[in-house]
Order: sequence, then structure tokens, then C-alpha cells
Amino acid sequence: MLAVILLIVHTIIAGALIWMVLLEMSKFAELGGAFGSGAAYTMFGRKKGLDTQGKITVALAVAFFVMCFLTSLVLSR
Repeated sequence: MLAVILLIVHTIIAGALIWMVLLEMSKFAELGGAFGSGAAYTMFGRKKGLDTQGKITVALAVAFFVMCFLTSLVLSR
């Protein structure tokens, strides 16, 4: 039962992470973004730190890796 719950939560986190990464990529979908230009929207260069969307993406990535380890631990027993 625990394995099924972990797999469901893992799938939800994976889907949310994919969605957030696609949203992040759409910000830099212009021609300059293809060459790594993240400074397209600022006048004085790239802003420092992450915005809220970036922080959510990082948190989902960390949660995804933790869930990978937890799921593999539970399923191996």
C-alpha cells in the first residue's frame, strides 16, 4: 500500500516538474534564448537570484530526487 502511494506522489511530482520546466523554457523561447541569452528582459543584464517560478522548479527537482530514493528503497524491500 505504501509503495502505491509513493508511486502516485512520485508521478504527480514528476508531472509538476515537467510542467514547470516547460514554463521556464517558454520564457527564453525567442532567438536570443537559443544562444543562452537570459538577459533579454532586463536593461542592466541578468537579475541576480531566482524568481518565484525558479524557486518552485528547484523545490520540485529536490522533491523528485528525494522521492526517487524513497521509492527505490521501499520497492527494493
